[in-house]
Amino acid sequence: MKIRFHLNNVAVEIEADADERLADVLRRDFGLLSVRKSCMQGTCGSCTVLLNDHPVPSCRLPIFAVAGKSIITLEAFSATPEYNDIIAAFDKEGITLCGFCSAGTILTAHSIVQKHWNPTDEQIRDAYIGIMCRCTDIVSITAALKQVCRSKRSKRHEK
Repeated sequence: MKIRFHLNNVAVEIEADADERLADVLRRDFGLLSVRKSCMQGTCGSCTVLLNDHPVPSCRLPIFAVAGKSIITLEAFSATPEYNDIIAAFDKEGITLCGFCSAGTILTAHSIVQKHWNPTDEQIRDAYIGIMCRCTDIVSITAALKQVCRSKRSKRHEK
């Protein structure tokens, strides 16, 4: 089956079995190593990608479900100013990601910052339920994301 979609802002077309998982295709056909395969149940966050700007576990997504949609991986997102803002806030809070959870932690952070001008602790906690890693804690992540959102609000008011 031919599947067309946008991957990291580039139109692509691949031949794949309809029931293949997006995580497998991204690693095998495109060499995208930020998409890690671990639980294969969508509960750890290591395979997270942005599907039309929403973080999703790519291990649970059949390739046919991405037809006509946009997929952004950590490889592409890491070249954006938004990535730099998130990483700077993580650094300030002493957050050092282990690599296993980087895609899920960073892409989920981006989603929160895009959705909420002033996220609550509960909104942040709820967004991170599907990220299973012990390299950092939700308190530090919450502080970092609130810092990014404050900075974003401040920049908007300066315009």
